[in-house]
Amino acid sequence: GLAAVGPRRLPWRFVLGGIAVAALLALPALAYQATHSWPQLAMGQRLSAKNGPANRALMLPFLFLLLGPLLVPIWVAGLVTLWRRPAWRPVRFLAVAFVVLLVLAFAGAGQVYYPLGLLAVVYAAGCVPVAEWLRGSAGRRRLVVGAVALNSLVAAVISLPLVPVSVLGATPVPAINQSARDQVGWPIYTAQVAAAYAALPDAERSGALLVTTNYGEAGALARYGPALGLPAPMSGQNELFLQARPPDSRAVAVVVGRGAGAVAARNAKCSVVATLDNGVKVASEEQGQPVAVCRDARLPWAQVWPSFQHLD
Repeated sequence: GLAAVGPRRLPWRFVLGGIAVAALLALPALAYQATHSWPQLAMGQRLSAKNGPANRALMLPFLFLLLGPLLVPIWVAGLVTLWRRPAWRPVRFLAVAFVVLLVLAFAGAGQVYYPLGLLAVVYAAGCVPVAEWLRGSAGRRRLVVGAVALNSLVAAVISLPLVPVSVLGATPVPAINQSARDQVGWPIYTAQVAAAYAALPDAERSGALLVTTNYGEAGALARYGPALGLPAPMSGQNELFLQARPPDSRAVAVVVGRGAGAVAARNAKCSVVATLDNGVKVASEEQGQPVAVCRDARLPWAQVWPSFQHLD
């Protein structure tokens, strides 16, 4: 944005100083990336390949939902004002930066909410001309106040845990907000896994592994599991794959989620002993997933564990 529309005269010592500080703070992360085969690039490529078409199709429509449909006129007014108002020339680069961000997010097939940061800036700019438009008109004020209040109420119901969990599954909120449905049931799921683990014979339980399909399951079992006697969970998803590998000496594994199929390829016998159920009919990613006990390993973990790795 600065390169395209200025301003050209900048306090360059501060700009360059900021770049230097950012580079210094980034060094540890860059060193980690370089010594681990650039996993962030692999992650980005995987997300683009898996979600790219859907994310590109949804990005522009979703742009009108990020802050709420009733607030769209405000951030559109911000874009127009940034570009057309002469007094705002020193910050006109924000409008260009916003468009460039949309192009980059579309090209990279990133998540549909990636533009939110600059969208909030453009919205803030739009509040100025809208406030000017409201002066001297009680009718306009009532219109805008009502729209903002209604938008805030709907956003709060969708985004915040205001709907009781007991009735959440009967509302459209879980279908709209993935975070809402994914916040339900973790202590219950952990208790169900702990019951399957406790049911193992003593000789197996002392050396049994706990393997999860994704980081949500791993996080829940790490958070709530120790109090129920569960060992530290392992997972092949993303960075968790690099944190721990099952030792070859472990013969029995309690597997949570869809990863049971991958374990079955390693083992002669896997049996489903439980099915995760949050008890409130919220259709989360974990709802209905199996908990399996796998025994009789045919191949060592060192040989099979790479097949568990998945980036998503």
